Amino acid sequence: MATLVLSGCAANSATNKPEASAQPNSAPNIIFMIGDGMGFEYISAYRYAMSEIGSEHLASTPFDDLLVGAATTYPEDSTWVTDSAASATALATGHKSYNGAIGVDAQKLPQQTLMELARSKGWSTGAVATVQVNHATPASFFTHHPSRSLYNAIADSYAQQVTEGGWSFDVLLGGGYDYFNRDDMNWLPKLEQQGMTVVTEMDQLDTVETTPVLGLFAPTALPFAIDDEPERLAQMTQHALRALTHKSAQNGKPFALMVEGSMIDWCGHANDIACAVHEMADFAAAVEVVRDYMKQHPNTLLVITADHSTGGLTLGQGGEYAWYSDKVMGINQSLEVMATALLDLPKSEWREYLAPRLNLELTEQQWQQIAAITISPDLKGRSRLAPIRNVLVPIISEHTRTGWTTTGHTAVDVPVMASGPGADAFKGYIDNTDIAKALLKLVR
Repeated sequence: MATLVLSGCAANSATNKPEASAQPNSAPNIIFMIGDGMGFEYISAYRYAMSEIGSEHLASTPFDDLLVGAATTYPEDSTWVTDSAASATALATGHKSYNGAIGVDAQKLPQQTLMELARSKGWSTGAVATVQVNHATPASFFTHHPSRSLYNAIADSYAQQVTEGGWSFDVLLGGGYDYFNRDDMNWLPKLEQQGMTVVTEMDQLDTVETTPVLGLFAPTALPFAIDDEPERLAQMTQHALRALTHKSAQNGKPFALMVEGSMIDWCGHANDIACAVHEMADFAAAVEVVRDYMKQHPNTLLVITADHSTGGLTLGQGGEYAWYSDKVMGINQSLEVMATALLDLPKSEWREYLAPRLNLELTEQQWQQIAAITISPDLKGRSRLAPIRNVLVPIISEHTRTGWTTTGHTAVDVPVMASGPGADAFKGYIDNTDIAKALLKLVR
């Protein structure tokens, strides 16, 4: 499915009219934005990458005046390090759980989520993600499953009506087409027959007038931002806000929207710094969309956090007091795309392919390291990319002075940002469950 840049006219309809009907004492709209894997260090990397080295002033970012505190992320497990499922469950329900849990507690009992409570009060609900919509974070806000790996079952939960004539969401946008159109079950014609609008190209959102709408714009996850059309998360967020605002105008109720910058985490797992910075830019553009929306709809609460940090990213490596953001920004493709392309090229063409994409002055010894890469015939699927990445990551790290300690998650605290009615509840040093508890209190 192609990801297309949207025209601004339809999307802007969410932001060009002040919120005339909002009552001073009414519950606010809730927009909960989650940068998956976005520890403080990722915000620093983004800020420096947007700035000019040696400049007197740093570039401003949409995060700068929103920070109100920090949150712990640990699960109810035999570790301090959470996965996305346990953390999303905590952020959605206010309950700690085990790694892998989707909307259930440590005893695997379903716990009411923010979206479920909002739905029970007549609110409109939605989610936007750049990975498949049945991935851990969005799934934890709408479904209950003992394991995040039950992708088909999670898709089935979305597809089934939770009330007569109604689903658990009004807007659900992201990837995941292949999970709803499977050999054993093709939900899409059934959903359309039941009254849901299903779109598979982003430009189709321009003409969507009614909810519920399910947008599935890639077989699984969308491409990385560095390899894709710009600001795709912002585009989806604009359309989600437009649809939810229209629904709120009809029913007189607020809405709750979760927006996930999903693939910051995936770049961190890959130790791909250029990829990560571009995902941060994609997330920041979506934050700008929300902030513009809030200017016209002041009875809206924005909360931003991360579920955890990923990769043990450090800006500075090898004992040198330097981080070369200009070299980071010179890299113009993700490691995944580069490694995938190399698999289909003869070794004699690897240097010609990589040089204009890395834009780094590699030494002859480093080119020899790349030429010496061998791909074992025992490796299958994505595992075949690992030998290439295992050589390219240290080379990029040496040239940019980017450090990584792991390809997994870390237990560091994450930022908490908030603005709008009720923002004071998120100040200070809190736990991720406190964020959910404060949001749940606002739904009435």
